[in-house]
Amino acid sequence: MKKSLFIILLVVLILEITLFNVNSYRVLNNDSKIEYTKEELEYFETNSEETYIEIKNINTEIKTIHIKLDTTENVEYQVLYTDETSSCLRELPRKRYIDNYKNSEYIPCYLSGKSQVIAIKLFSNVADFEKVTINEKIPFHFNTVRVCIVFGIITFIYLLKTKDFFKIPFSQKDYSQEIVLIFVLCVFILIISFIWRYSADDLEMLDNYCIDFVDALSAGQVHLLENPSEKLMNLENPYDDEQRINSGLLREKDFLWDVAYYNGNYYMYFGILPAIIMLPYHLITGKYITSAEMVFAFSVLTAISLKALIKNVFNRFFKEVPFKFMVFSLIMLLFGSQILWLNGIPRFYELSIISALFFAVTGINFMFYSTEEDSKHKYWYMFIACLMLSLAVACRPTQLLSTIIVVPILLKIFIQNVKEKKDIIKNILAVLVPYLTVGIALMYYNYIRFGSIFEFGASYQLTINDMTNLGNRFMTIGMGIVCSLFSIPNFIPNFPFMYCHNNLLTFYGFYYIENVMGGLFIMVPICLFIFGIFKVWKRTDNKSLLTFTITLIIVRNYNVFT
Repeated sequence: MKKSLFIILLVVLILEITLFNVNSYRVLNNDSKIEYTKEELEYFETNSEETYIEIKNINTEIKTIHIKLDTTENVEYQVLYTDETSSCLRELPRKRYIDNYKNSEYIPCYLSGKSQVIAIKLFSNVADFEKVTINEKIPFHFNTVRVCIVFGIITFIYLLKTKDFFKIPFSQKDYSQEIVLIFVLCVFILIISFIWRYSADDLEMLDNYCIDFVDALSAGQVHLLENPSEKLMNLENPYDDEQRINSGLLREKDFLWDVAYYNGNYYMYFGILPAIIMLPYHLITGKYITSAEMVFAFSVLTAISLKALIKNVFNRFFKEVPFKFMVFSLIMLLFGSQILWLNGIPRFYELSIISALFFAVTGINFMFYSTEEDSKHKYWYMFIACLMLSLAVACRPTQLLSTIIVVPILLKIFIQNVKEKKDIIKNILAVLVPYLTVGIALMYYNYIRFGSIFEFGASYQLTINDMTNLGNRFMTIGMGIVCSLFSIPNFIPNFPFMYCHNNLLTFYGFYYIENVMGGLFIMVPICLFIFGIFKVWKRTDNKSLLTFTITLIIVRNYNVFT
């Protein structure tokens, strides 16, 4: 064991010194370094969107370029060059300059012979050049965190494959197995923390949701305190973004973006529950919790709930399966849950998604607890399960279909109770009371805002498209299926090797899609095993597991398309 760990550590150290620091060997000393200060740079072209400079008469082989910018924001830049194969400027790939991140300042160049001219495009109007240095040695950086992560991953895989501990079946009473699961969970939470801490958005920035909406609720009203401007109210169609632009209306000055506008008032069409959760803190302290902080808190709670879900699934359906499969399943579930992505952009949009996910997963867990054979409080657990699932709708209305997860289970229990003529009233109350309570509250909330119990405000959004006249177009369903499941990412030859796109099939009409890396089946190939469900259906007698799996597939696809 010690010998194996020593070999793994040695391999990781060699990788760190060579592969992960290969660019530091491009220039071994600073003898050929040429530095150009801001005053020596020649600005050839400057406009509101970009800055362009050229450096001429270099007459040397360029191995590295070091760019120092005067900015506190992350901006893109691109280097153009000549060498002995071309007297015309050629483009190098774009790179992102990240403040206080040294690697983003250097470009290792592999050109052909001497260069006479280089040019640099800076795609920003909030940054300027401080200096440009040619052939400066890229600093060698021994990254202890990276060494620990790589060593941990390789060691963990080695232990999973070789140790008998991971080959024994999962047991609820095995505390050593629980420690392993908690370790995986803690590592995932640390990764969440890292991404959240260094996310691109300003984490101190508050927004319309966690300030304006909380202020409105604290004042005892459902519409925002800010009144729409006369310019907005005087428009013929205030929901037409092009009309707002042509009329000279400025976002956040003359109108609020991504809120609902109806009958002379602004409303939030995102779920009300996260704001209600934030309200007591504001009433007590007078301060506000940011959406980013709420996203992080719900992410941690969701990760904990997903761990409980894996344990419930294995305890119910896979009792004799080796423990290592449970570990693999937990890792795939955590990293496939979009939690990391949501913490990279922790805004109120993501708050709606992660809070709904937490309540939905928690509801499923309590449904497992309610169906345990020796459960003494099964109807209380069923009540909590239905309450959690209904509260998910109060976070994100599109989560409504997630409630069908429990329908097969509830029907089975109800039919069994009818046959045995017992606990029928408890069964009905445990299901109807939470759904009716939350459902009636949400319908009333919709009615006092928009005059309809079924309108959550999406039809009155002030966004890029006029939602009031968009209507339901069944032809776009196929478009959504292709984009969400089968879209192929655009590949690039450098990290992260893929980039977002919003390419569509040919569709002669308006269809908005967020930038995505690729479809579900391309990004998470293991999901292709979904198609094996039909063959499994014929070969297994465990119909309850198949019913549960198919229900999850339906809910998952519904959430993708909405």
